[in-house]
Amino acid sequence: MDTFLGHQTTVDFYGCKSDKINSCEFIENTLLKAAKILNLTVVNTTIHSFSPIGVSGVIVIEESHIAIHTWPEHNYIAIDFFTCNNAYNLNEGLRWLKDEFQAESISQKDIKRGSLKEIQDYKS
Repeated sequence: MDTFLGHQTTVDFYGCKSDKINSCEFIENTLLKAAKILNLTVVNTTIHSFSPIGVSGVIVIEESHIAIHTWPEHNYIAIDFFTCNNAYNLNEGLRWLKDEFQAESISQKDIKRGSLKEIQDYKS
């Protein structure tokens, strides 16, 4: 039995192509394709372009969410994947995203969220 309610993966993409990661249309299309590759179920999408530069957005999925923030002036993207199960192939999706963003490197951290033991201790 899994002892955590959620799994969060934070991913930093470095050396991305600034023109691509400053486009709302590109970011939205890329995240929607990534969700499909990962077999995640999209519920809603909100993508926002900042002036003069940068994009932020959230893809709400039945499994939870994908959030993105871009800094084109630094050729950098931060993405969070938060899901209630980790049965999908995140590594395949990350390889695909790295290619799409033309990132030179990525860094990934995995976090377990919602310890059922701590929840039970709190309820006691």
